[in-house]
Amino acid sequence: MTDLIERVDAVFTADGAQTETTPQQGSVGGASTGRPLQILLAVTLGGSAVLLFAMASGHLKGTQATIGVVAALVQVALAIGAFTRPSRVLFGVVAATNAAVAVFWLGVEGPHTVSMATAAIGVALSGIAVVVGAALAIRPTLGSAWSSATSVFGSLLPLAVVGMTIGGLFGTTAALSAPVAAASHSSDAVGNASAKLAQATTVTVPGETSKSFASTLAGNSTEKAENALWVPLNPTDQAALTAQLAESYQAAMRFPTVASAKAAHMILAGGMAPGVGAHYQLINADLFKGINPDGTVNALYPASWIYASTADNAPVVGIMYESFAETAPTGFVGPNDHWHRHSDVCVKTTANEIVVPFAADQDVTPKECADVGGNFMKKTIWMVHAWVVPGWESPQGVFSHDNLHVYCPGNTDLVNAIGFCDRQS
Repeated sequence: MTDLIERVDAVFTADGAQTETTPQQGSVGGASTGRPLQILLAVTLGGSAVLLFAMASGHLKGTQATIGVVAALVQVALAIGAFTRPSRVLFGVVAATNAAVAVFWLGVEGPHTVSMATAAIGVALSGIAVVVGAALAIRPTLGSAWSSATSVFGSLLPLAVVGMTIGGLFGTTAALSAPVAAASHSSDAVGNASAKLAQATTVTVPGETSKSFASTLAGNSTEKAENALWVPLNPTDQAALTAQLAESYQAAMRFPTVASAKAAHMILAGGMAPGVGAHYQLINADLFKGINPDGTVNALYPASWIYASTADNAPVVGIMYESFAETAPTGFVGPNDHWHRHSDVCVKTTANEIVVPFAADQDVTPKECADVGGNFMKKTIWMVHAWVVPGWESPQGVFSHDNLHVYCPGNTDLVNAIGFCDRQS
């Protein structure tokens, strides 16, 4: 059978089969345009497939990524079929398939994965495919006799679809930059001079807009709470908080480098990670002095010191306080220290290190943890970071979970599957 792509004069009979016919004249006197709706359908399916491939490879994960790839492959096959094997059944399948794809797009929208704009464009492309597919399933000859004048307008529709696809790709890129913009807004609200200076000197580094860094910034529900806008304090409370933070700085400088932390017999907890640094955990009785009996913080006794890497000369960048209570402690003066904890954590403690074989807050089971010789924790203790070291202030606030100025060694955020830096020192 002759290649149907070259047979622009082929039209459908009532039962959906194709026959040859003579070119018909349009109302304006132009020749038949052939199959403009099939062209529009193929371009729409191709654009949707491109968007699905891009999101599945760079922004989705797990089951959603798999579904995205499968859906993209199906749409490529349907786009080819729209030309090589057009039929009422195929067009019906196109309509039904893209209705399901539209539902999928609605399910993947969310911060730091796929932006609302990209999801909306994905839904729009699927909607176009549903409408055109259903129309051709009902009337396969629709558009075959459009005039050349009408085709001028019709040719703009595939171009619009291409533009929408490009917009969807750039939409997610913009969304991944949103945490930095949000941090900027937060630091302005705080009015902290050091945070403003840190924000002003922040530069974009390789990987800052990658999926892994966005995921780090997103965090779990308690980590997200740590990025809440700063609530201004009255003069009395502000003075008290300032005194506490001065003690925190004093505590941080007790161990100014990783070498000094090791000399104090601290051990590395997990590893170096972008946004949160390398935590060296205190292992002695002072670990329990950080929280007073009434739940307030004893700022002179943090539980962990945070460093810029695991190298012996890496500087301290912040500290972390820990609470063993069932609920988050009162902590520092004021409502701005939002404490966090992690779920489904597996750890293996050695004499020199706390090994974390799986990423926290994932679907890790007690059996999986036991299989690697680890200890499973459904919930960790409560923790809060304090970025009190001059030059390492967090643009998102002194108690923010993540610090945009803390990157992996080499000034990147390249990480392994667990989320720790490829380069640790």
